Amino acid sequence: MKARMLVLALLVSAGGYVACSLGRDKHPAVTAFEAFYWKLQKRDLVAAGAMVVPGSEADLALAAQRDGAPGSPDGAVARGFELDVRHEADGELAGRPAIRLRGEATVTVDPAGYSSAFGVPTTHEVEARLVEEGGSWRVAAFRDTLLAQ
Repeated sequence: MKARMLVLALLVSAGGYVACSLGRDKHPAVTAFEAFYWKLQKRDLVAAGAMVVPGSEADLALAAQRDGAPGSPDGAVARGFELDVRHEADGELAGRPAIRLRGEATVTVDPAGYSSAFGVPTTHEVEARLVEEGGSWRVAAFRDTLLAQ
């Protein structure tokens, strides 16, 4: 019985180590973009606006969305998402380090007037430029294109 408990404890410890080490490989700019993208998908444009560089292309795009019709154009409600992005150094923007992200997002939605247990996956092409400002990463520009379904 003690041997089984020891093996179980070792497995739990190893699993925790693996989970922690997997999280370390993610660049902080990717983590910041994930938070921004979720706010964008939930149409919390005020919170998303707090994560952009003031006066940037991203700030102007969010202002245009806030001034336009609320919600997504097709009325879909986001339930979750998964990002598959690559990042690369993108020089500097106004003397600050910049990172460019490119890839795809799979956003699970409930279309307008429809609710399901699992939602409907939609594929988006995403691209963003983030800059480091005061020790954190902020979105300077982004593009989110819904691919044909």
